[in-house]
Amino acid sequence: MKRSLSLAACAVAITSVFGCKPHTVAVTPVAIGSASRFETTADALVSRWLEDAPAWGRQVGLHAYDGRVAHVSLGALDEHARWLDESIATLESFRDEDLPRDQALDRAILINRMKLERFNLRSRELHRTDARFYEELFDVSSYVNFDYAPLEDRVRALVLHEEEALAEVPHITANLRPVLSRSGIVTAVKNYRGFAEYYRGDVASLVRRVKDAPLLARFEAANEALAKAAENLAHRLEAEWLPRASDTVHVLGREKYLAFVEAQEGRPIDLEAFARLAEEDLARNRTAYEALLPTVNVTRPKAAELVAEATRMMNAARQFVLDRGLVTFPSDERAIVEISPPYMRWNAAFLNMPGPFDSVHQGYYYVTLPDPSWSAKEQEEYVFTRGTLLATTVHEVIPGHFLHGLWTRRAPTRIQRMGDSYSFTEGWAHYVEQMMSDEGFGADDPQNRLGQLNDALLRNCRFVVSIGIHTGGMTLPEAERRFVEDCHQDRAGAREQAIRGTFDPGYFAYTLGKLQLLELRHDAERRLGARFDLRAFHDAVLAHGAPPIALIRDRVLGDLERKAAPDAPRSPR
Repeated sequence: MKRSLSLAACAVAITSVFGCKPHTVAVTPVAIGSASRFETTADALVSRWLEDAPAWGRQVGLHAYDGRVAHVSLGALDEHARWLDESIATLESFRDEDLPRDQALDRAILINRMKLERFNLRSRELHRTDARFYEELFDVSSYVNFDYAPLEDRVRALVLHEEEALAEVPHITANLRPVLSRSGIVTAVKNYRGFAEYYRGDVASLVRRVKDAPLLARFEAANEALAKAAENLAHRLEAEWLPRASDTVHVLGREKYLAFVEAQEGRPIDLEAFARLAEEDLARNRTAYEALLPTVNVTRPKAAELVAEATRMMNAARQFVLDRGLVTFPSDERAIVEISPPYMRWNAAFLNMPGPFDSVHQGYYYVTLPDPSWSAKEQEEYVFTRGTLLATTVHEVIPGHFLHGLWTRRAPTRIQRMGDSYSFTEGWAHYVEQMMSDEGFGADDPQNRLGQLNDALLRNCRFVVSIGIHTGGMTLPEAERRFVEDCHQDRAGAREQAIRGTFDPGYFAYTLGKLQLLELRHDAERRLGARFDLRAFHDAVLAHGAPPIALIRDRVLGDLERKAAPDAPRSPR
């Protein structure tokens, strides 16, 4: 098997970035009564949290939260932030050493997620600084995409959702500050217009099959009203907020950026080491990419061929993983490739999958066509090269997000099935791009390796641009230039990626998560030597949902050592 030359270097680099021993979950005798008290407390906290955040409930497939939206007045959001304060204090009153290890992990997951949400409300004030914060009011895709109940039942819930959303919409413009980020406004305008198009197109087409005339009439009234509300919001943002927009208000600054990273990752960082890690990994991948580039004939499918080509690659990746025994498949479920819906076309490709508690399991792999308003050259460049499409398909479907989602349904607790972390979720998907290439997937055509390196460079530039925009005074033109010149991205994609960095500073998570997983794998290989088994490693990593990697590090290593003991059965490869 091929190995990444940078595994050992990554291990040293990650340690220097965080500068502290990774969090561990102690395994000690459990204090009498603590486990049952924690179980009751955690269950109550999660249930209350879902009342405040019904979109999260729908996301994980809990349809008791259908037809409901969050209350987004300033008073309601302030009350939720105070509840987060109280809940964090309650959870911190328990000790890891008094809990079974799954409950200790549940506690750490909840605290991490609560602290990040509190940071976004209190420090970043997203409800006041980013119009995209309110998009979940308009997101009705779960009722449309997933056939979890009879159509009329789903439409009733959809109508309730739209009517409740209409009642909350006036809070949006009342909450937003007078001066917002220019790039954030431009993105929000595009998205809200996309919602209006989606309601009048895909949503209306589905619902018109309903035979209940009164329900259909009620839907048509609510659906058109919400479409108009989305259009009006886009118009007001463009007419009122855009003329006075700022090109710098989105910048977090050093202190707030450090606090943000700690909230997202659950560990403080050394910013200079963080920046070195980003630049050094970029340099490694750029050197490899530029050495390979002159030897490769790069081709692209036509836009009209994109769905068929992605489907072929998805099926080939699945068969490769099965043949090589790289990771266990929990089920035989498959994803379907489709064109992205209008309100999500700021993203080139993504997976939409039912939540872990859903009764239906159909997932969709969406790919985005170029904007027809762009120049012919920009449209052509926006379509993935075949190598990049292969890496993206691995990332989004198998063995990336889709396979990860299948594993999440098997996580041992409710909280582990519901929780997630940006760096684990995207880090896993980015890690498997490199792993599949190292294992030989697509080795028949060198443009596939080039595509994997190109995707790595894309994520490398996200890392350096996040740091640059929010702590180093980097402008959007400078960020775009780094994507083009240092990371070999096309001009249209570079512009979109630079803009994303203004409102998604955490998109360093792709590379950071991958490097953390490479470090963990390196440590497992070092400890186990000839007993190391790649499938066992991947299965152990995926066994607990998507928590911050530091929270499961010792557990993964311990489980692997027990499984690899001389008298333990070996996984066939």
